[in-house]
Amino acid sequence: MRIAAVLGGAGGIGSAIVEQMLAAGDFVHVLDREDRRTRVAALLEAWPQRCAFIGCDLACPDAIAMAFARIEAQGMGLDACINAAGVIHRGRFVEVAPKALGEMLTVNVSGVFQALQAATRLMLAKGCGRIVIVASAHGLRTTAERSAYAMCKGAMLALSRALAVELGPHGILVNAVAPGPVSAGMQDAASESRRRWQAATPLGRVADAEEVARAVAFLASAENTFITGDTLMVDGGANVSL
Repeated sequence: MRIAAVLGGAGGIGSAIVEQMLAAGDFVHVLDREDRRTRVAALLEAWPQRCAFIGCDLACPDAIAMAFARIEAQGMGLDACINAAGVIHRGRFVEVAPKALGEMLTVNVSGVFQALQAATRLMLAKGCGRIVIVASAHGLRTTAERSAYAMCKGAMLALSRALAVELGPHGILVNAVAPGPVSAGMQDAASESRRRWQAATPLGRVADAEEVARAVAFLASAENTFITGDTLMVDGGANVSL
């Protein structure tokens, strides 16, 4: 049985990823803030032998260290780590407050970096592994009032490529998934940004969380043996549309 950890596993996309990996037969550690545990209560009840919640706030380095220490203490190592955590603040570039910028950089960049460091140490001990970073199409093309968020997601795309190069010789494959708007995502369903994304999508709709989760689950699975350093767009073709 493969052992996986999903950061932000109580979120809309995160919980869909957890479900996909449970269905594939994995044991899944759901890492998220303690106050979000109730969001996955049904999953924890349905899969008591193969799903465990670990409180972990990516804004707190000590919490990250303790969460992965708990995984290590299980003695089964770690085969896959998926980051589906993130926060977003919208606003004009000149009006982004230091507090909002700091939170996004702490959670979306440095927190993820530290969590993946801890996950990688467990994978190196095993001699193999899969890392998937759920970034965003905003990391490649974006709209107004998303400067800080786009910067963070661009950093995650760069990190996935850098880790693919460094960790490939150790049997660890690293990829990113870049969704456009998702029905269960953080973007307001009535926002102008979402309307523009949907209008630019050849399929004429936004993604379901399960559609993103299936892409992530494949890249994180043992079936993925030769894809690394890639960014898979899950945006209904918006990125190629004029």
